[in-house]
Amino acid sequence: MQPGVIIAILAILVPLWVLLRHDFIKGLAFAIFFWVFMSTQLRVQFGDAIPAFTIHRLMLIVVAAVWLTRNLLSSVRSVPLIGCFVFWFLANLVSLAGTQIDFATSLKGFLDFVLEIFVFYVMASTSLKNEEDALRVLRAAWLGLVAVAFLAVVERHTGFNPVKSFLPGGEDDGNERMILATYQHRILLGTAMAMGVALSFTLLEAYRGVGRKLKFFWVGLSLLLAASYYGFSRGPWLGLTLACGIMSVMGSTQVRKKLVLIGVVAMVILVARPGVVETISHFAEDTFNKSSFKGGTAQYRLELWQVAFHEVSKSPWSFLFGCGPSAGMKMHVDWALSYRDEQYVVDSWDNHFAYALFQFGFVGLAATLLLYFKGLVLFFKAWRRSWPPKRHVLSGLLATAAVLVFMMTNVLIFAKQLHYLFWTVIASGFVIVQASDSLQPEPVREEEDDFTTEPASESVNPVEAY
Repeated sequence: MQPGVIIAILAILVPLWVLLRHDFIKGLAFAIFFWVFMSTQLRVQFGDAIPAFTIHRLMLIVVAAVWLTRNLLSSVRSVPLIGCFVFWFLANLVSLAGTQIDFATSLKGFLDFVLEIFVFYVMASTSLKNEEDALRVLRAAWLGLVAVAFLAVVERHTGFNPVKSFLPGGEDDGNERMILATYQHRILLGTAMAMGVALSFTLLEAYRGVGRKLKFFWVGLSLLLAASYYGFSRGPWLGLTLACGIMSVMGSTQVRKKLVLIGVVAMVILVARPGVVETISHFAEDTFNKSSFKGGTAQYRLELWQVAFHEVSKSPWSFLFGCGPSAGMKMHVDWALSYRDEQYVVDSWDNHFAYALFQFGFVGLAATLLLYFKGLVLFFKAWRRSWPPKRHVLSGLLATAAVLVFMMTNVLIFAKQLHYLFWTVIASGFVIVQASDSLQPEPVREEEDDFTTEPASESVNPVEAY
């Protein structure tokens, strides 16, 4: 164990404990910044048989210890989506009990991506009491993403990556084009950056609604857009396009104007730097060319549904509850690719939902789809019945969350940072939805917009900067 690792962990945990004891929401915002920003390579490792104590897990333990003293357990039943979460949790737990690989590996996967996320969502949902609390943690998440984007830009221009340089297990893979910052893969980095762009506009609208300005908006947005491009991955670019489309259709006139401005700047860059056009054109051509590597990966993501169905159909148990959490780490499937005359060993699951079917069977897949899509549906319904500026904020939250759900169709979301980011958006969004539902505004036409506005009395609550 490196002394530097212990010092770095304590440098985060000690201030976190102090902040939580003094102001729980401020401490939670502090934790969310690091949950979104920090690499999981910052950890205490005891061996392969024992789950590692990552900085994310250690922070969760500290937050949970203070949360339990706040007597909030009685409010768990009122948490939005709690029924879906319990269904999903139990489906995963049953799958763990009948895992077809070694129990230790499945247990690690269950702890990482089921139990921890469940506990975090419950704590966040029961702790955020008003819109001010929600905006504090959302801004903390945004600042964490901006910090990641800054490191990505630095890495692109200097080659320096602090994870590879200072943390065990973060060794350089020799691929200079693979910009990672603190994330494990460039696609996951690009996903975070795309979500960050949408979150930028969400906070801009939220702050405008209470008569404040979001500091460093253009600086942060520029870093996020640059880092998104440096990820050199088609999926996150499509996710970013989806988010911008949602905000253009459902957002405010001010957001649409800014998106147009960004589009004009992008066109100028394309004209000034033809190499950018060549890069994007090359990616697009390869996507539709089945004989190319990238065209093959696009087909491969669809093929994984067939692989998962074939494997879980081998027994009634696996059909219902799958092969167990993290089964893909141990079970490698020999498969004849339908789009190529080639035998392939499936050891990479680049489709989160197909992997859910493989791990947890049709019961677990149903629980996963219900959990993730119901949140989007509820946000959309809340957007339809709300008034500006809440309506504009909800459109941004929907766009942010939609990026991750879209990306789950073409990549395995194995970065803890993205799960914490997504459920921070969902938990905060429901608080804003409840604040919007409590209003009974008089319909007033908003200038240069198609939507009505809510009374100015709602905009007097100040938003405390994180």
